[in-house]
Amino acid sequence: MKRVIPIFAAMLLCVTHSIAASLYVGPGESIQDAINNAVAGDTIMLSKGTYVENITIPADKTGLTISGKGAKKTVIESDGGNLNRKFAPAGVPADIIVDIFAADVTIRKLAIVHPAGETDKRDIGVFFRPPAVNGSLTKCEIARYRTGFLEPTAPGSRGLLIFRATGISIVKNDFEGNYEDHIHLPTSGTKVVNNEVEDATRIGIVVIQENATSLSVDNMIIGNEVSGSDSDGIQIQGDNNTVINNEVEENQGAGIRLCGPSSIPACVAPGGLATASDNVVSKNESEENAGGDILDFGTNNTVSNNDID
Repeated sequence: MKRVIPIFAAMLLCVTHSIAASLYVGPGESIQDAINNAVAGDTIMLSKGTYVENITIPADKTGLTISGKGAKKTVIESDGGNLNRKFAPAGVPADIIVDIFAADVTIRKLAIVHPAGETDKRDIGVFFRPPAVNGSLTKCEIARYRTGFLEPTAPGSRGLLIFRATGISIVKNDFEGNYEDHIHLPTSGTKVVNNEVEDATRIGIVVIQENATSLSVDNMIIGNEVSGSDSDGIQIQGDNNTVINNEVEENQGAGIRLCGPSSIPACVAPGGLATASDNVVSKNESEENAGGDILDFGTNNTVSNNDID
């Protein structure tokens, strides 16, 4: 691992705080070591290759960037979750590949993979959780290729889980393989834009409430392609969310479902206790969804100008 500090840094004698720099990690070296040695605002550059480790970005690493050479060249593969044992929620063992607690973190241009083989934990590809805010995941591939009993714990696997971490941007990523839910959002103020979401064993993208009174509001689901989910392509439980210009096709449930007490089948927990209200669903393309195309069981939603085949 190399730490490179801009040459002009030595001239800034009046600066008393650490100066952001680039750290380079090559094959056989540890991403976590680079994170531990980084200061706020640093960029960690990963060479091409496969890194078998699970990493944690603690709260004091604000503004950290981790960047690869592209999703086909730079891969972070789960180590099985055994080296840094975690639980999410309490009592549920979790195999979390990228666990983010810091604000303003950027992850870009790499693959994050749960490889083939059986698991005895809850698989989570990328996890944003408090005090994380205003982070981004861009041009990555998040994939799970598990075999055997896919969901040994409840709650189940997630490609991306954003839990109460507001202001996260998820842009131009590919979500593949057999995660139960690819993008799972018990949160507010998230932007999910121009992603490809394929073959979830339950739901492609879900804005979900933790309980009937929790808030999952002001999320933007825009321009995504969602296909092959075993249940709904996109499911919305919260309020004041925007769902526009998405393509949803060949999902076994609804293309887009707005939840409410009369939804059949019931939405995922808390299911019928959560009513989607005041959402905007517009200009989406929906076709060949076995459970219907756009289903509104909520209240006061605006559903208009959608293309349904």
